[in-house]
Amino acid sequence: MRANKEFKFFAEDFWNLINEQKYRCALTNRELTPVNTEVELRKPKISLAEGRAELSNHYLVDKDLSQLCRYLSEDEIIALAIEIIKHRGKEQGYSLRKVKPS
Repeated sequence: MRANKEFKFFAEDFWNLINEQKYRCALTNRELTPVNTEVELRKPKISLAEGRAELSNHYLVDKDLSQLCRYLSEDEIIALAIEIIKHRGKEQGYSLRKVKPS
């Protein structure tokens, strides 16, 4: 994958990523199409020196998540989703349980 100080994202990059992700959102597993897909940073708060402009720091998400991804990392988004479900999940019939990672 290309690593530049000035990030440029080409159509080829889009098609490579969408194929790597099997046409699925990296966070929700929603189906991705060219119409509902946004490219975002995995780690939006890191500097150029830490790899901000590297293609490997980018992923494709459903456009509904795009604004959130611009300010929060993957881990922060997941932690926020957990917090929301803990607080309001019962209203919708949801609860959580923690499992050991495989």
